[in-house]
Amino acid sequence: MAEARSEAERAESTVVELRYELGRPDWSDAFRARGKTRGIRGRLRGPAVSVLFAASVWLISDSPSAAACAFVGCLLGLVTRTSVLAARHARVGAATGPWTVTVSDSDDAVRFTGAHMETRRGWPSLGGYVETAAGFVLLAPAPYLLVVHYLPKRSLGRDDTDRLRAVLDRRLPRRAARPPQH
Repeated sequence: MAEARSEAERAESTVVELRYELGRPDWSDAFRARGKTRGIRGRLRGPAVSVLFAASVWLISDSPSAAACAFVGCLLGLVTRTSVLAARHARVGAATGPWTVTVSDSDDAVRFTGAHMETRRGWPSLGGYVETAAGFVLLAPAPYLLVVHYLPKRSLGRDDTDRLRAVLDRRLPRRAARPPQH
């Protein structure tokens, strides 16, 4: 009984602290990982919209070349979307400077502290996480599963990475399609 209680108390007091600055590769990794959580229907949605748009352009203009240009333009937009979003997030995040993030197994959950702001996300406001080879992606609750924040592994030691994974596993569902390569 005492061993079970001390194990529960130790789990409740687990705190992992990270200090880092996010760049474009971090955000690219986060958005790619989020895209893999959507399943096959979510992955087909983008190309299906491109095909429908090209078909409607072809029907309206009665020109196969206009439809081909619309289709290629939509596909290029889909391919570059992740890198454009990552660049935008990195540019906006550069102004905030480095982050200190504290992940706690208690109700305090995740606390983000920057040079000019501090915010906290409780566990109920997070819908899950995805682990990649380079970091952990915190997601908003379903059905949206938006990227809330990215926690890079480069700011953690091996023991801290295992402790952070344990806290996230206890508190959030893992949304990864496949386990990361270690």
